Amino acid sequence: MMETTAENRKVAPCQQACPAGVDVPRYIRYIKEGNFDQALAVIRESIPFPSICGYACVHPCESQCARRQYDEPVAIRLLKRAAAEKGKDTWKDKLKTESPTGKKVAVIGAGPCGLTASYYLAGKGHAVTVFEALPQPGGMMRFCIPGYRLPNEIIDREISVIRDRGVEIKTNASVNSAESLLKEGFDAVLAASGAWLAGKSVKLSEASARVMDGIAFLEKVNRNTPPYIGNKVVVVGGGNTAIDSARAALRLGAGDVTVLYRRTPEEMPANPEEVREALEEGVKFKYLCAPAAVRNGEVICLKMTLGSPDDTGRPKPVPVDGSEFGVAFDTLIEAVGQSAGAAALGLEGNADGTVKIDRSFAAATKGIFAAGDAATGPSSIIQAIAQGKLAASSIDRYLGGSGDLRETLSVKNGDNLTPALPMGTLRAAMVLPGIEERLGGFNPVEPGYDGEAALCEARRCLSCDLRDYQVEVNSPVCKECGYCREVCGPGVFSSGEAFNSSGYKPMAVSNTEKCVGCLRCLMVCPDFAIAVQTRR
Repeated sequence: MMETTAENRKVAPCQQACPAGVDVPRYIRYIKEGNFDQALAVIRESIPFPSICGYACVHPCESQCARRQYDEPVAIRLLKRAAAEKGKDTWKDKLKTESPTGKKVAVIGAGPCGLTASYYLAGKGHAVTVFEALPQPGGMMRFCIPGYRLPNEIIDREISVIRDRGVEIKTNASVNSAESLLKEGFDAVLAASGAWLAGKSVKLSEASARVMDGIAFLEKVNRNTPPYIGNKVVVVGGGNTAIDSARAALRLGAGDVTVLYRRTPEEMPANPEEVREALEEGVKFKYLCAPAAVRNGEVICLKMTLGSPDDTGRPKPVPVDGSEFGVAFDTLIEAVGQSAGAAALGLEGNADGTVKIDRSFAAATKGIFAAGDAATGPSSIIQAIAQGKLAASSIDRYLGGSGDLRETLSVKNGDNLTPALPMGTLRAAMVLPGIEERLGGFNPVEPGYDGEAALCEARRCLSCDLRDYQVEVNSPVCKECGYCREVCGPGVFSSGEAFNSSGYKPMAVSNTEKCVGCLRCLMVCPDFAIAVQTRR
């Protein structure tokens, strides 16, 4: 069996799925050992917001976790939160900041992208000033994610680390021209102002203060100045903003909250956990219906049916003739998308309002860069963090640096491969507060893992990066049923191209490195045509 070293470790599917490249299996191995300090250090080698991601990340890593081949994905996000809560700041002992370069960088926007870029640029020795239009830093993390998902004290604590690295954050400081900052003496400018422009879905035949957009509603809620919403609230949309708005409305006292979505639950982009918790709390959902207008205190809807896929790959909703119906409301909240506004910063934009940039994140004007939602359109916290890192690397190179942002904050010792908990071991349980307690305010819903639960959950990890399997198909025997491909989530198998002597096109092994050793392919093959061998 091949010896495993840091040099020949594979990149696990969870790490591949993380936009910021967090070394998931390595920090989980530290948690297995009860070493939360080193687990936190590993996470901080990739991102400056471990706690925030532990609370509110959309965790694309979990959707690719190989454990789903056995039972359930590992609770990677909650383990990240456990590391952040239980790990001490020993990582700071290894944190290095390079000597001052004399270069000044302005960052527009103190959201996850702008703050991430600022943190790394300050580490490269540049003087960084962040300009934030709102009264506090954090962007949509602070003003659009309700406290029951992400408490403000968590945001404050992690931003304090960024300030400690020398980043100056100016609040209530709107910027109307990115180019003007160059004229003020900054050597580079990063536009990371987010996507705050709300979409519209209905035509108003009557003016009404009872109709508002989801971004504005959540911002008022998070500023502790919530509007009066009455008893019956209707929310239009299927994303996280819609679900957050609906759950926030319940906490403000609404007794009847309904979400209208034009597709089916399978196409809804909101996090499944958030949808499940919304249902538990009493939010109602009406699917396959789309609002068309507002009249006489009702939102007028059309029933929909699903047609052929649109540009997103999802089935396009098609109105059903003669299906019009009304839904009464006291408050209507539209949460049907967001967009960026390049023009607000005087920058050349694309048709969707994002800033036009090249592959190095550079805008048309020399010295100006853009990243995050301002450049990609609305995304997630972890995607914004990843964009901030990439932009910081490009800006550092532009200013004469190497662009290398890598930091070694953890102990680089050997990787010990220990057996994972057996097939059928489900996630460590986490008991949420009762519904009445949850709806009584904006306190966090998830209690997180205690130390024992975190260790138990970490032991479910398969350590895919340390395992290596050789998968082979006996081509003359294979009868092309395709069962192996159907049961293999990691995508080891593909369709063959050449016929065998029996007239079949045997399945091919296209990605043996993705095998996690679950043996489901072997067990499902009716022809006993598959062999799986352990190489390490």
